[in-house]
Amino acid sequence: MPMLTNRLKIALALIALGATANANALVVGSGTVQGNCFPFGCTYWTPTYQQVYGASAFGAPMSISTLSFYRSFDTWSGNAPNTGTFTFSLSTTAAAVDGLSSSAATNLGSNVQTVFTGALPTDVAPGSRMDIFLDSAFNYDPLMGNLLLSISATGLASSGNTLSFDMVSSGSDSTSRLYMAGGLRDSAGLITGFNEALSQPITQGQLGNPVPEPTSLALLGLSLAGLVGARRLRK
Repeated sequence: MPMLTNRLKIALALIALGATANANALVVGSGTVQGNCFPFGCTYWTPTYQQVYGASAFGAPMSISTLSFYRSFDTWSGNAPNTGTFTFSLSTTAAAVDGLSSSAATNLGSNVQTVFTGALPTDVAPGSRMDIFLDSAFNYDPLMGNLLLSISATGLASSGNTLSFDMVSSGSDSTSRLYMAGGLRDSAGLITGFNEALSQPITQGQLGNPVPEPTSLALLGLSLAGLVGARRLRK
């Protein structure tokens, strides 16, 4: 009986871990979806791109380990994004949504952290998701301010395609951007998944809502299998 009790404790702990993972998957961006090629599908940007996400879109602190962007359903080009070495940085920021400074350096928070350096995936099919697995996780606390994503690129070159990614463009959504030379800003922003690469693909109808991961169900199945195995060993 002690062995069975210990296995049950482990099962409950794994289920709790799965529930925590569920809370840490989030997609920011809702409203009328449009397509835009900045900064992954066209080369005529600074290249410096920044996007701010309102703290209110995040229900709790989270450790961000992946970023995801959603390819539009365009069919006029191939599937390869721009080439070059991309650098992603994350920080908190005092800048408001629709209130970024035209100076990218001014928008950065003191806790700015480079989280990814490398090439983009080479194949992003229409309607699919482009996942960026970060080199290091960023611990974000919405109580400290809004979240800022900064993207730069060296050796930037067109892949010969013009890929668009889903974005929202409204003064009432949770994101806005800085792009192009001269500090051009607007209320648009790429729909972005945080830790979505740990879950199954989602549909557009789910955008803007926390997306449950299958983690807890999988862990529950493994735990029940372990309990069944324990009963068989006792017989």
